[in-house]
Amino acid sequence: DGQEGMGGYDFFVSRKDPYTGEFSTPLNLGYPINTVGDERSLIISADGSTGYYASTHNEGMGGYDLYQFTIYEAARPQPVSYLKGKVIDKKTQAPLQALFELIDLETGQTVVSSVSDPVNGGFLVSLPPHRRYALNVSKEGYLFYSEAYNISKSDSLQPFTVDVPLQPIEVGGSVVLRNVYFDTDRFDLLADSKVELTKLVALLTANPGMKIEIGGHTDNMGSKSHNQKLSENRAKAVYDYLITKNINANRMTYKGYGDSLPIADNATEEGRSLNRRTEFKVIAK
Repeated sequence: DGQEGMGGYDFFVSRKDPYTGEFSTPLNLGYPINTVGDERSLIISADGSTGYYASTHNEGMGGYDLYQFTIYEAARPQPVSYLKGKVIDKKTQAPLQALFELIDLETGQTVVSSVSDPVNGGFLVSLPPHRRYALNVSKEGYLFYSEAYNISKSDSLQPFTVDVPLQPIEVGGSVVLRNVYFDTDRFDLLADSKVELTKLVALLTANPGMKIEIGGHTDNMGSKSHNQKLSENRAKAVYDYLITKNINANRMTYKGYGDSLPIADNATEEGRSLNRRTEFKVIAK
């Protein structure tokens, strides 16, 4: 209802240029989707192929009726997946309003920054494919939560559902840094890790009395002595990075645990992947 249309409210398609940020001239979707009546409330399926909407056109039953249509190829949006979650207090299970951020790990750009529902703690965010994302959830007085999502395959369009239990800041509380990365058998921090470590810097800065132990862990591939040394070097890499961000060395220790504390079965690649981790534990608050 503004662009030249077929009558009343119509649907148009416009695409955003990824480089300039500008939108193309809106194109009317035409008949039989648009009619002399009003077309409103368009919803598109996650794969971008099907649209659902309400219309008052003459062939209906009266007032607004619901319709479904197949979107022609040139007008289809990029397929997306969805991440649906609920933020709760880990101890009380009460819902929490918290900041959640979705960050593109390749670019370091924040794609979404919002807060969960104040009543039920819920949130919903779309995930465009062919990208790797970090989810970070934080709230004052709590340790942050992190997770990684790889939406790189065509079969990855199923929605993700996650409960986010935030831990109150207490001695003994720990967080696995899901988005701290190293190459195989190396201990140099990869650039992708900076997104997660920025959150840790912010937590330590906001809580100047907090002291932490940084722990490195490996799977059981390789010798015990090699895994011990590798895990220690990886923990130290995080320690060294935090020092460069003006976190006092007196507030941190680091330790390598090798393969002595698995959290999953080392018999599978998925389990070994979970066991290869860096985490921090609160030792003073």
